[in-house]
Amino acid sequence: MKRSVFFFLFLYMLSGQDLQAQGSDIFWVAEGPMAADFDGDGEVGFKDFVLFAHAFNTRSGEPGFNARMDLNGDGAIDFQDLVSFATAYGNREPAQPERMGYAVYVADFPDNSVGVFDFDTHLLIDYLPFRGPGSIRVSQDQQSIYVLEVFGLFALDTNHEAVFSVPTNSYGRIELSRDEKLAYVTEERTGRLRIVDLVARATVDTIEVGERPVGLDLAPDGKMLYVINSDSRDVSVVDLERREVVGRIVIGARPAEVGVTVDGLRAYVANLDRGVVSVLDLVSNRVAGAIPLDGGGAQGLTFSPDGKTLYVVSDGLLLAIDVERNLISRSLRVGDATSTVGVSPDGSRAYVGTLLEQGGGPGLTAVDLVNWRVLGRMRGFDFPVEIQFRRVPVRGEAD
Repeated sequence: MKRSVFFFLFLYMLSGQDLQAQGSDIFWVAEGPMAADFDGDGEVGFKDFVLFAHAFNTRSGEPGFNARMDLNGDGAIDFQDLVSFATAYGNREPAQPERMGYAVYVADFPDNSVGVFDFDTHLLIDYLPFRGPGSIRVSQDQQSIYVLEVFGLFALDTNHEAVFSVPTNSYGRIELSRDEKLAYVTEERTGRLRIVDLVARATVDTIEVGERPVGLDLAPDGKMLYVINSDSRDVSVVDLERREVVGRIVIGARPAEVGVTVDGLRAYVANLDRGVVSVLDLVSNRVAGAIPLDGGGAQGLTFSPDGKTLYVVSDGLLLAIDVERNLISRSLRVGDATSTVGVSPDGSRAYVGTLLEQGGGPGLTAVDLVNWRVLGRMRGFDFPVEIQFRRVPVRGEAD
């Protein structure tokens, strides 16, 4: 069966599970034996056994049931889970190299929330209620977080307190201008691009783009903005100095996301209903080619920090594309369906919105991009639509 971002959402809804998870339901499950490290101390030991014993012989929905102890994901904590725990007992997490500190922000649209967790420990930091959040951006100085929901663009400080908001009319995505004085906001329902002055804290202009504008990306010099229109199946080329559409690139498929290369000469478009990534020539504003995918339609894409690798999620796969050669270099199965992908600023890890049909449901899969392996999953997310990172102080750093 061909799977897409829509299949991800509908399958989960049809499963009858509650789409209104609370922040306390978000938790980390490591891949392999460390999934039994319930207290997160890097060792499967006696304290984990005590936690497991308290939940033993319970089923989903019963008092005392804890999904973290359901190691095989069958809805019951029973003898099979005990065997798995006994096999894992005594394992330790290998020492990790020193990393930058990051907070990971996940826009979870049907849960009406943005979940925030720590990159290293995977512990939940905060749970922010929003009405249908669709997009997140973090300022270059790491001091402001912008969240776009169905009814407005919100600016938050590092304590996640709202500083100001600007009303909007629809679900969409945001990009910041290079000087971060403006925000560009797509509105799917109205077919417009909204320009918000972040200093004046007000909308200063709107531009008609296409039918159901979704993703967007900015040229490296900040002069052109590329907006993909899902229903009109094209890309609007917006001149930001003139504030008008100056070109239109027909895709011929239903586009989902767009990414512009670091040199500004090309762009890549993920298509929901075709198993290809379209390659755009931004000099001539035309489709120059297509990269066939191992899976079905593509839902999301993002570049590595150096811009040399394009990561694409498609039909439960995470794909790495060599940008210089336009060829798939690596492929990894991360689930049965996928929704979006985010790559950490140090390039070491990707997080992918995933659905496991058996034993897991929806969540966020962490991938070690250096060793190209699944690290584990964050459970408790319903339908991640965007993932962003903010650098935070680590031990030994000043706030």
